Amino acid sequence: MLNSIINAFTKGDIKGLDAKLLHSAYWSQHNAKLYGSEKLNTIVGNFLSLVGKVTIIPRQSIRQDNYYVIHLVLEPENSSSNVNYILWLETDQQLIKSVNSIIDTVQLATLSNLSVQSISDNLPTADPLVISDYDQQDHLQNELAWPSNLITGNDKKIKILDQWWSIWIQRQLANIDKVYAENALVSLPGQAEQSNRQGIFDFVLSVTSKLTRVFTQIEDIVIEDTHVAIKWFLDGDESSAKVRLPFFTVLEIDNGQIVSDTTVCDILSFNKYFNQSRIFDHISPDL
Repeated sequence: MLNSIINAFTKGDIKGLDAKLLHSAYWSQHNAKLYGSEKLNTIVGNFLSLVGKVTIIPRQSIRQDNYYVIHLVLEPENSSSNVNYILWLETDQQLIKSVNSIIDTVQLATLSNLSVQSISDNLPTADPLVISDYDQQDHLQNELAWPSNLITGNDKKIKILDQWWSIWIQRQLANIDKVYAENALVSLPGQAEQSNRQGIFDFVLSVTSKLTRVFTQIEDIVIEDTHVAIKWFLDGDESSAKVRLPFFTVLEIDNGQIVSDTTVCDILSFNKYFNQSRIFDHISPDL
């Protein structure tokens, strides 16, 4: 599966990737869910036309049961920096049933020498939010999920993951220095350079301080050895608009601390759909 994905994005081998997908499979990217032949033609075709040839480095793969999370790093030609791309696959162990993926579009624009506007213009229209699904601040449909609610057994990482989640769900920023190693490698949305614990502090505040009625929820967790992948989202009100930010986070935990954190969200797709939002003005001011 991994080789088929890499070959599609580096060589344009759409047929090879299509052979790994069930006929009923969908591919969700840029907050739009695509079915049928359009899913590959749109996602892979648009990528190749915008970016051209890239080198793809498999940074991390995490498997648990029927789920397979892949963190790829894209290296555009003539650039020394990287683009984070995380794919969350559901499989039947042989074929892919669904793909949810997030690529850091601000990194993509920056590192491929394309303007933010040119990337944004080529993004598909995002699927609309359904209010009954969205407005859980007032109409909670499920219990607030903590990692400890979703992880079975006595995994030693449960405590550290609950402390990590408190940073977002409770804005418990004091936990950042507790759960992250001093020299932790941190990659945050829209940032080309590696960040650190202070960068996490600033990023959490930059997002949540612009919203009211903030609501965060974990959708799924995949764990293998020292690596953890979390699919989660953040909802809130910005002025009179309801907004949603989907995230993927891949963590590495060693000796009771987080030593690596790669978090991605699709900022340009978010800005295109919520075109009055000012959350990411400091990252993509020219959109």
